[in-house]
Amino acid sequence: MKEQIIRLSELMEYHQVKEVYRNRIACFRMDNRLVNIDTIPPAFADIFSFVLVQKGTAVFSLNCRERTVCPGDLLLFWPSLLVSLNCQSDNFTALHLLCERELFEHLLSTRPAYQTYSLFFCQTDFPVLRLSDADAEALARSMEEISRHILRPGNYQEDILHHLLHTCLLQVLELIEGQTPTRPAALTHAEVLFQRFITLLTRHYKEEHCIAFYANSLSVSTTYLSRIIRQTTQKTAGYFITGLLYAEACRLLLHTDLSIQAIADRLHFSDQSAFGKFFKANAGLSPQQFRTNGQRSEACSSPQAEQPPVPTTKN
Repeated sequence: MKEQIIRLSELMEYHQVKEVYRNRIACFRMDNRLVNIDTIPPAFADIFSFVLVQKGTAVFSLNCRERTVCPGDLLLFWPSLLVSLNCQSDNFTALHLLCERELFEHLLSTRPAYQTYSLFFCQTDFPVLRLSDADAEALARSMEEISRHILRPGNYQEDILHHLLHTCLLQVLELIEGQTPTRPAALTHAEVLFQRFITLLTRHYKEEHCIAFYANSLSVSTTYLSRIIRQTTQKTAGYFITGLLYAEACRLLLHTDLSIQAIADRLHFSDQSAFGKFFKANAGLSPQQFRTNGQRSEACSSPQAEQPPVPTTKN
């Protein structure tokens, strides 16, 4: 695992996990029997995942900030988070549920309730929830059921797993909303608009790189949409657009044999030169250098600037 951005399939191979379904959903137990549990370096995993601590303690580093977790703690990870497991007690045990980014993005774009995740991930500095014993036990049962059905092939296995995953994600949403009492019962206009922006973005980021498209689709001005996004998340629209484009570009460079031109076309840049300028502005080196010169782990980090140059799109 030399890459600093890794996919679900690589992580499962690294830990030799069997509880994985089509490299899209995985759910397994983390303890001292897990292969390579002591050697998890910092990585931007191209995955959404939850870790429910059941026994012992562990020290996780999230965006270079350490946090000791104990039984009843639920950690929520998303692709833009730099994560490592620094150390753990001998009796450390946790359940780990993982969902491939592309699958989770699809859920975000098709299930309105899931948009709460977007707000939570954007507004929290340290994504750890403290659960009651009853809530921890209920969530553990749901995660264990997913793990069992991953290992139980059948005609309706995929449908069953999607149903169980949906149930589990809704359970976590209830826990998130239950621990944010300062938020109003109804979403503000700004939060609703941001959620609609995220829904559009997850559907169209490969084709539409400019905020004007999203503002027009939402029937607001670009200035107004930019202000609402910053007001809601303390980040710019470019941060979200560029983040998704950059993560997908890294994935295609590292895990496909597509040419640089083909990747530029797939991500709807005007030409290979425009894609190269965008990638170098964020990675510090060209796409070809990133792919071939052994500096991938250093290059595949979050974009260097919050508002990088707007990429040139195709007409």
